[in-house]
Amino acid sequence: MDIRIAQFFKLTAPNGSGYYFQNYFVNENKSYGADTYSFAPFRVSGTTASLNGDNNILQVLFPNLEIALKLLASADSNRLSRLTLTTIWLTGTGAFSPNQLSEFYVGVGSSISETTIELRFRSAIDSVTANFPNRQFTRDLVGPLPIDSTIRLQ
Repeated sequence: MDIRIAQFFKLTAPNGSGYYFQNYFVNENKSYGADTYSFAPFRVSGTTASLNGDNNILQVLFPNLEIALKLLASADSNRLSRLTLTTIWLTGTGAFSPNQLSEFYVGVGSSISETTIELRFRSAIDSVTANFPNRQFTRDLVGPLPIDSTIRLQ
């Protein structure tokens, strides 16, 4: 059994420019929703959810190509850009299955090396920790606390 996964990368720069890439259909433009995505080799890594409510970094790595450099230049080094990353499972024939997941991120920066361009994102929806809200019932919050379960109306 093959597992086939395609990711659709929709980045909106702070100036409103849009960039649409997919990483499965080599040398093809693929329509998804109302948009057309061209092929670009990219990899997504990192986590955005944990049990502690941390808002971890998601990394999108592109090879150091001209198209990625143009994206980085027009997106103000990926500060405050908006990313919609949609992951779609494919059937054996390459058709879209109904299984898909869309996630939303905000750009927090980037870095460039000789071989790669890294775009960093944080989740647009921050998680809530297990101790939320971080308060305890005290006399200051609710007044005198009862010692037993008896309630008297006076």
